Amino acid sequence: MASLKGNTYLTLKDKFAQKQDGEIAGVIVDVLSQTNSLLEDAVVRECNEGSTHKTTVRNGLPEVEFRKFYQGVNASKGEYTQITDSTGMLEVYSQVDKSLADLEGDTHQFRMNEAQAFLESMNNTVQDNIFYGSKATNPAGFDGLSVRYNKISSDKNSIGYRVLDGGGKGSDNTSIWFITWGELHTHLLYPKGSQMGFSHTDKGAQTALDADGKMYEVYRDHYKWDIGMTVRDFRSTARIANIDVTKLDGADAADLIKLMILAYHRIKKFAKTGNTVIYCNETIETYLHFQAINKANVNLTMSEFAGRPIVTFLGIPVKCADQIRNNEKAVS
Repeated sequence: MASLKGNTYLTLKDKFAQKQDGEIAGVIVDVLSQTNSLLEDAVVRECNEGSTHKTTVRNGLPEVEFRKFYQGVNASKGEYTQITDSTGMLEVYSQVDKSLADLEGDTHQFRMNEAQAFLESMNNTVQDNIFYGSKATNPAGFDGLSVRYNKISSDKNSIGYRVLDGGGKGSDNTSIWFITWGELHTHLLYPKGSQMGFSHTDKGAQTALDADGKMYEVYRDHYKWDIGMTVRDFRSTARIANIDVTKLDGADAADLIKLMILAYHRIKKFAKTGNTVIYCNETIETYLHFQAINKANVNLTMSEFAGRPIVTFLGIPVKCADQIRNNEKAVS
C-alpha cells in the first residue's frame, strides 16, 4: 500500500486546480482542501456513460488444471458482476448585497468570504455521502461506503470479510475506514464530457427581491458539484465497525490496534497498486494520537506530512474526517 508521497493518480484536488477563473476559483481550492481531508487523496475518474459509470467487477477466478500429454482440459472463465454507479448534482447559490461588497474595496475577496459557509456546507454534504449516502433514501445522491460495507462475514471472498467487528452494540458506534484510492480500487466520479465535477459560475450583478418584494442589486455566484463514487475492487478497502465511543477508555474497550492490524492484512495484497489512507473522526483520531506517543506501540507512530504532524499506522497516514459519525447503528 503506497503512502501519500507515492500517489501518482489524478486526485480530486488536482482536478479542481485545473480549472481556474480568477481569484475566486483559486481561493475555492484552498477552502475545499481545508475542510475536506478526502480532497487531498480521492482519485477522480470520468464516467463512461454520461452521468453513470459501469464497472465490471471480478468476483470469481477461472478454474485451471494440469494436463497430461494427449489429454485435454476444460474451458473455464472467471465470474464477473457489472455494477452501475451514478452521480448526483449538488448545487447552491450565494449572493451578497452589491453596495455592501463594493464598500469593502476588494469585492472578490468579500464575496469569497461570504461564500465560505456555502462551500463548507457542500463539503460536509459530499463527505457525508461518501460514507453514508444511500440512493434508497435519497435517489438524487449516490451510494456511500456504509451502504456497501454493511454486513460482517467470515467468507474471505465477500465484501463482508472486509468489515471487522469492534464489539459495540446499540447506536453509540463509529468506524475506522481503510480506503484504497485508485483507478482499479475506490474512486470518485464526474459526468462524462464535463471538465470536472465542481464548477463555479460568477453570475455578476443581479436584481434580487427582499421579503417585501422590493428590488435591490446583489452579486450572485453559482456553485455546482457533480459527484459520485464507485468501488471497483471491494477487497482493497476495509471498515472497522461497531467501535463503541462510550467505552474507549474502559476495560471492555475495542482493541483498536488489533483490529487495525486485521484490517491491514485483509486488504494488503489487493491494495498494492493503490493509495491507502485511514480515516476516522476526531474522537478516534485523538485516541489514536495518545496511543501513538506510547513508545511501546511500534505500529502506530507520529510522522510528518506536508509540514504538519500526523499519526501513521504501519506507514499509512491517519486522517480526520469529521463526517464519520459517533451514532452509527451496530453492523451485524
